[in-house]
Amino acid sequence: MQQEIRIGVIALTDSAPFVVAQHLDFFNAENLSVRLVKQASWATLRDKLAFGEIDAAHMLSPMAIALQLGLGGSPRKNVLAPVVLNRGGNAITVNKQLAGVLASLVEGQTLGSVLRAGKLRDERPMVFGTVFPFSMHTLQLRRWLRLNDVDPDQDVRFEVVPPIRMVGALRAGLIDAFCVGEPYNSLAVNEGLGTIVATSNSLWPNAPEKVLGCTQSWAESNPAALAGLVSALRKACAWLEGGVENRRQAAAWLSNSDHVNLPQDVLEMALLESVKGLVGDAVNLKGGDPFIHFDGLALTPDQRPVFESLVVETHALTTEQPLDKAQFANGLLPFAY
Repeated sequence: MQQEIRIGVIALTDSAPFVVAQHLDFFNAENLSVRLVKQASWATLRDKLAFGEIDAAHMLSPMAIALQLGLGGSPRKNVLAPVVLNRGGNAITVNKQLAGVLASLVEGQTLGSVLRAGKLRDERPMVFGTVFPFSMHTLQLRRWLRLNDVDPDQDVRFEVVPPIRMVGALRAGLIDAFCVGEPYNSLAVNEGLGTIVATSNSLWPNAPEKVLGCTQSWAESNPAALAGLVSALRKACAWLEGGVENRRQAAAWLSNSDHVNLPQDVLEMALLESVKGLVGDAVNLKGGDPFIHFDGLALTPDQRPVFESLVVETHALTTEQPLDKAQFANGLLPFAY
């Protein structure tokens, strides 16, 4: 009899490994009956995983750390992140006003100096949308702001917005810019609402974006199921790295209303080669180097510095509790080598 597993996913391009594994029967081959349960927000996904309403999750890599440490008011849970699903795939998009400011800076000016001089708006500080407080999106936004002489704690305000609502929030003027995974940057550009100014690859190359996440207790109670999940997702990631036609097929599957529910051509922008309308400090992605890489490989000791930086920067987002040095040194929290 197949074991039933409920996996929480968010409607994003990088949910592709789960969708591919389902369509190509990689889960079935591991004797698993997987139900992909679309979640409205990262906070909902986190809470459902913590309280056992889902068994595993398409998870932000810093979210796994935050859950392990109980940061940001989340329930403290021992979690396991045995597979990095993808690296890259995020971008920063700014509205027309902010794009105009960036384009018109003269020598001696920075975005930070313009903001501090109050030349943009008097009513409120500029608002930057992020998908979750503990996410690569937040860390990448903070890096980009500092590169532009902006103090992320003083000069701007952050607002948490679910990915699916990010473009609508920009359209309504509720936020001035955002960092989100695809396809929502491309969607904002397609609708004439914004300009993409940076990618995750330009801000933090090779950083782990999404991981397979589960609680330690579920992993210990279901070792065969976890091994099957890992095997199926690794096969799916390898398939996604297998060429243009595979990625085009994945875009078609993702466009379905059960998954991302957006046109296939929008999804192909990220999966095939690049996001649209990229300017500024971004890398040239048109030379056959995809915007997003699907990993699925075991972590190796040479990757340890990347994960150490991720743990340190995630913990630095809050001062609620000191970092547990022994736990940090003893396994980098959820990530195993």
